[in-house]
Amino acid sequence: MTALARNLPVSATSLAAIAPNGCGETPLLLESNGFLRNMLLGLLRDAGAGDVMLAKRGDAALMQIAERTPSVIIADWHNHDDPTEDRLKLVRAIRESEHAPYRHTPIVLISQPRSRREVERARDVGVSEFLITPIAPITLQNRLQALDTQPRDFISAARFAGPDRRRRPRKAHGPAHKRTADVEAGLATPMGAARAAAVALAHETQLSGDRLAIRVGRSLQRFITAVTDYTPVEAEVVEMHRAALAQLVRMAEDGNPLREPVVAGLEQVVAKRMGRR
Repeated sequence: MTALARNLPVSATSLAAIAPNGCGETPLLLESNGFLRNMLLGLLRDAGAGDVMLAKRGDAALMQIAERTPSVIIADWHNHDDPTEDRLKLVRAIRESEHAPYRHTPIVLISQPRSRREVERARDVGVSEFLITPIAPITLQNRLQALDTQPRDFISAARFAGPDRRRRPRKAHGPAHKRTADVEAGLATPMGAARAAAVALAHETQLSGDRLAIRVGRSLQRFITAVTDYTPVEAEVVEMHRAALAQLVRMAEDGNPLREPVVAGLEQVVAKRMGRR
């Protein structure tokens, strides 16, 4: 959990009900630009929102949602000069507030066109939906309504907390051999699923270009290749790799340069575990 998330006060307010039109009774609008804020406020009210919570800054938004959980959070995604206004850090703080009632609240980011890599990064910190400016009123209403009528399961894992990133059922023929569901359905063995997941993670870290993340991916692949059975002991080591990757990402976002000891410590633990075999 990030320091920002840990410092959030937790309210006992329950989740607000989503209205049939999808805007909800109490959406929160976070927009730093006054003109855009007024325009979006009008669109939300036209779409049926009766009471819109307003915030100009991320810290103010955090204080408001801690006091009163909104039905949906709609936030700008500008390139702010102020690092405290980093919207992806804000989303991560909300998603990592484990016992807060607002953790599961849908989050919509509004932005000018972004690269695919930027969108994927935002998705990976827990953003629910994206809206590209300029926004037509019907587009805003339909997107918010979809959050209510087509909800996705909330996933909480070492490296991700947020709505399920899989939007559609898998269409490819044959077993995926990657997810816990495949093991439970008898489509893959625990060992086979773990090896496939390790290969995917190693590939993901390679694409990131982060030298330390690449070391973590390679460490996991070496470990999974060397073991012959997948018990809770092996599962613990796999989870350690995922946790290390999550920690590296958070440290990079916080500007913490002491990332090397995280990877070195992980590699030492893995070496000891493999040496006992």
